[in-house]
Amino acid sequence: MVMEENEVKKYDVVIIGAGLGGLTCGAILAKSGLKTLVIEQHSIPGGYCTSFKRNGFIFDAAVHFSEGLGERGRFYQILKELEVEKEIELHKIDPLYRVFFGDESFSIPADLNEYISMLSKKFPKEEKGISKLFNTIKGLKEEAEKLPNPLLIWDKIFVPLKFPLIFKYYKKTFAEMLADFIEDDKLRSIISSGWPYVGLPPSKVSATQMAGYLYSAHFEGHYYPKGGSQVLANILAKALKKYGGELQLGNKVTKILIENNKAMGVETAKGDKINAKYVVSNADARQTFLKMIEPGKLNSKFLNSLNQMGPSVSFFQVWLGVDMNPRDKGINEYEIFCYPSYDTDHIYDSCLQGKFELGCGINIPTLNDTTLAPDNKHIIGLIYPVPYTYNENWGTENGKKGSSYKKLKDEKMHQLIKTAERVIPELSKHIILSDAATPLTLERYTQNSEGAAYGWASTPDQSGTSRLQPETPVKNLYLAGHWTTSGGGTITVALSGRTTAEMIIKVHSKSPH
Repeated sequence: MVMEENEVKKYDVVIIGAGLGGLTCGAILAKSGLKTLVIEQHSIPGGYCTSFKRNGFIFDAAVHFSEGLGERGRFYQILKELEVEKEIELHKIDPLYRVFFGDESFSIPADLNEYISMLSKKFPKEEKGISKLFNTIKGLKEEAEKLPNPLLIWDKIFVPLKFPLIFKYYKKTFAEMLADFIEDDKLRSIISSGWPYVGLPPSKVSATQMAGYLYSAHFEGHYYPKGGSQVLANILAKALKKYGGELQLGNKVTKILIENNKAMGVETAKGDKINAKYVVSNADARQTFLKMIEPGKLNSKFLNSLNQMGPSVSFFQVWLGVDMNPRDKGINEYEIFCYPSYDTDHIYDSCLQGKFELGCGINIPTLNDTTLAPDNKHIIGLIYPVPYTYNENWGTENGKKGSSYKKLKDEKMHQLIKTAERVIPELSKHIILSDAATPLTLERYTQNSEGAAYGWASTPDQSGTSRLQPETPVKNLYLAGHWTTSGGGTITVALSGRTTAEMIIKVHSKSPH
């Protein structure tokens, strides 16, 4: 259905943003019978879960795997609920990745028992602690599933009794949690080696957030959709339309309409005014509350709290099309982390300073899916956590990308390629296509403040119920996505979308129609 410009439309629900959280929320709401519209400013759905094509190569824009898509996984259950689970072909990623600490390296198995066995053989004195750690991680997940959402004052009284693990760790870092079970510093670094997936090292990241990632990785697995990450977003968009929902691309919501502290609809850059009983923002939190809502509509206490929160780290990314087979160089893992040492704090600080020569992340999706590249070609992606503010906002001049920006981007791309050659010798000799993106690129395409990869930084004071709740101070205005309690990651934003949809369905069922 094509909407005429400036025509007033009425819906039960309008959703701002077609990231995985917005698409999941929209599809579930549409299936429940609510008239639902999802509006996306980009020309394709998916947010960070998108792909683009260059000369026969299909590159993933940001997301390069998803957790929980196996038959026992939580994301799979969402697809099954929407009756689209059979429309996606998946490659299970196993091992999850290889990690280099200087000259030492470890292959990290997906299977939990295999992983525990591997770690126990290398660190026999830590065997009991390793098992207890992963049992605690499982226990945290089980408690989290039973935790009321939203958590009311009455519920909080019983948290220590009903949710003892959450109560113990929700204000602790993962380093503090590790210290309860593991003594060896090297082992702590190995277990924490996937920290870029949550955006912070163990000394800074929330224990519950890192534990959540480790649960999804080893209990549910990493999966790659055949055809690229865009396929997953497209399937959710298909589910939305299957149940009568609408998706409008290339139109940006500029204003959330509010009367008497109640959301009434939205206005778009094209001049459309859309009335709705409920509004869900799957967009950037700062955009939502500081730009889409008129001044004076929100109380100062909420705004002060919002302004004190900090976004997560962003990434510098490089996409390479190559005429070599990585397996000929002894590379068999889909993903590789290349660290200079076991000192995770030093590594993270080096990232903040932009020391690209010290390490990088590498992913090679064509080892799992050969359809992404022309015959006898491969894709190699390089990634490096780095701030938006690096080198005065990447050498921009008054917010504009001039020659300094391009020069710096090219310089860092070649520096990162050189770093990757420690693991993939002579990589630079086989590049036939290259492109790169800075945090400014991520911000441009997704509208996430400062190109934040995971919403708010996942520190203990910005995780779980300390993040934004799905319900907002404005009646009938809800949130979904990585700025909310679930945090960053594909499975978590999909679960966030489901939670928000279920809240709206419940509220709507009790309201007069």
